[in-house]
Amino acid sequence: MMKPAPLPFVVLSRSSQDVRLCQACEQCRDLLAEGMDLTFGEIMHLAARDDERAITCDSLWRCEPLLDKMGQCPSGIDVPTVIRTLRQEALRRGYRPLTATPDWIL
Repeated sequence: MMKPAPLPFVVLSRSSQDVRLCQACEQCRDLLAEGMDLTFGEIMHLAARDDERAITCDSLWRCEPLLDKMGQCPSGIDVPTVIRTLRQEALRRGYRPLTATPDWIL
């Protein structure tokens, strides 16, 4: 079985967003919805390091209420697009949220 493509490449090739540009500015640090175990910045950094926790964390599936409230990222990253791209990759690799998946996620 082939090893999956690195997450930074997957995100860049599918969304034109480069997660490696996240500067840990902490703008999204306080954005947490119920059930989120990681912040958006932590997800960006995990994805940039090709750490599978970026696609296995609960936050990936619990953050939808916050995506439309995101301000402009100083690094120019479209965070909602990255999150949705990571969800697609998680599903492609066989990861599923622990709870029922709402239709808006897929």
